[in-house]
Amino acid sequence: MSNNVAVQITILNQSYTLTSPAGKEEQLREAAQLLDTRLRSIKDSGRVVGLERMAVMAALNFSAEALQTRKDMETLELALGQIDAKVSQQLDLNQDSSDNK
Repeated sequence: MSNNVAVQITILNQSYTLTSPAGKEEQLREAAQLLDTRLRSIKDSGRVVGLERMAVMAALNFSAEALQTRKDMETLELALGQIDAKVSQQLDLNQDSSDNK
């Protein structure tokens, strides 16, 4: 059974009390701060009116960033796999040449 703790956050001057797994409180606060910053930026741009629309825009922005991060991670994993294969191949070649001496 995990321990949950109450965490007070503020988004667009509205206070919320949320529960968070113990030890994850700071991560929740950082997420709330990031969301508050993003919503304020959208609000200040004047292009989107209404809290619900601003929330949808922020959610879409975060989703797009998450998808891009996922694609970047896949690219990095592929590159690391290729590097690992080349290093392993070179080590095998070095081992074979050492065995032949």
